[in-house]
Amino acid sequence: MINSLSILLPSYNNCCTALVKALQTQAATIPYKAFRYEIIVADDGSTDARIINQNIAVNDLPHCRFICRQHNTGRAAIRNFLAQQAQYDYLLFIDSDRKLGNTDFIARYVALDGIEVACGGLTVQGNPELLCHNIRYQLETLYEQHNSAAERQQRAYSNFNTSNFLTRRDILLAIPFDERFKKYGYEDVLWGKALRQHHVDIMHINNPIVLDDFESNAAFVAKMEEGMDTLHTFQHELRGYSRLIASADKLQRYHLKHLAAGLFGCVKKSIKANLTGNKPSLFLFNIYKLGLLIAKDYQR
Repeated sequence: MINSLSILLPSYNNCCTALVKALQTQAATIPYKAFRYEIIVADDGSTDARIINQNIAVNDLPHCRFICRQHNTGRAAIRNFLAQQAQYDYLLFIDSDRKLGNTDFIARYVALDGIEVACGGLTVQGNPELLCHNIRYQLETLYEQHNSAAERQQRAYSNFNTSNFLTRRDILLAIPFDERFKKYGYEDVLWGKALRQHHVDIMHINNPIVLDDFESNAAFVAKMEEGMDTLHTFQHELRGYSRLIASADKLQRYHLKHLAAGLFGCVKKSIKANLTGNKPSLFLFNIYKLGLLIAKDYQR
């Protein structure tokens, strides 16, 4: 049994008071007298003052603390900061825009005695009829169907995700997230690679958090475009941990990369119009990601 737990939530422009209350309620009912916990929310330079003011209410809950940082440092740096602020031996990181998937969410993690790193996974909720044209809903729903804990365990390091994971504090302090990752995406993939290099075990378990709030297609595509910038910048470090990089390398081996980049330039606008419209294609979404990645090699 884990005797002490720091529950850590990085936050940016989203209200997380309901999630913190749910976490605090579960942590307070762990039936072990020796169990100690804290919940820390770190705001990473949010621009919405209304949301910041709402999240300040976290300070009123027992064993909870809200930290407001003036400048946005990025997804890697804010997690390292939270680990430094934490006082207990185990750290549970949860994205602050999610919901709990079960009433024993905390208890399932507390029961993992002797674990190094554990990933709980994600489940998707929402009205399929209302969300049938939302590209992120489609992608996450498809991903969930083929990513049970057992399936994720088969590629444990490549499937590591920061949205819902437990780690020993000493591991994260010794192997921090790479703070060169300032833009969206892939800091979790590189940390998974670092864990493998340091022979740290990852266990994938069935303890999901809920994703039920989906941004617009335009907002999600913009986020993906930023992610492709990150992937291209760190492609050498991420090689072997990205199927997109593997596909780009395959095109290069067959001397088709330059041709593919040229063809993508001709259809880029029409593909993006599809993806940001009301009937986005998952096939075109994958083509768009690969096209963005390979085209960057020929941009001046």
